[in-house]
Amino acid sequence: MFSVSIKYLFVSIYFIFFASFIYADPYPIYKKLSSIAVLDQESLFTKSIWGKDILKKIEIRVANLATENRSIEKLLEDEELFLTKKRKIIPKEEFDILSIQFDTKVKKIREEQAEKQRQINNFLNDNKNLFFKKITPILLSFIDELGIEVLLNKDTVALASTGSDITKAAIVKINNQLAD
Repeated sequence: MFSVSIKYLFVSIYFIFFASFIYADPYPIYKKLSSIAVLDQESLFTKSIWGKDILKKIEIRVANLATENRSIEKLLEDEELFLTKKRKIIPKEEFDILSIQFDTKVKKIREEQAEKQRQINNFLNDNKNLFFKKITPILLSFIDELGIEVLLNKDTVALASTGSDITKAAIVKINNQLAD
């Protein structure tokens, strides 16, 4: 009888333990942990086919502008040297007029060249904005596929594991999608 009581006691303890184990909340309490990834936005642009193409066009425009600036600089130096030589042989009033005309010409050229540089910068900014506008749906679809809930820019993250950076995979996805 004592052995039956002990068996009954062990069976009861077993069922109580098993039942409480089944209904207990696992640690941590949250059923799904938040999935966070990081992305290097600058690399998305500079390493994608689209971005490389735009940067190549920018490089050509900047090189052309630099060549043009050197050519203009040489012409202005020659004109300044001519004015310097003329200063010795013409009246002061006449030289002052020529000097003012030269300064006006130089200022106008500087403004024109600065405007060309602004146009290059605007071209880059407009194309970056268009790029990010086009890739937003691609990135949203991609992070849904991966089960990512939050995507942070790499520049705003202090520390992250190397596995949390999805930049390279995103570039491949973007190149494939934008090629279509």
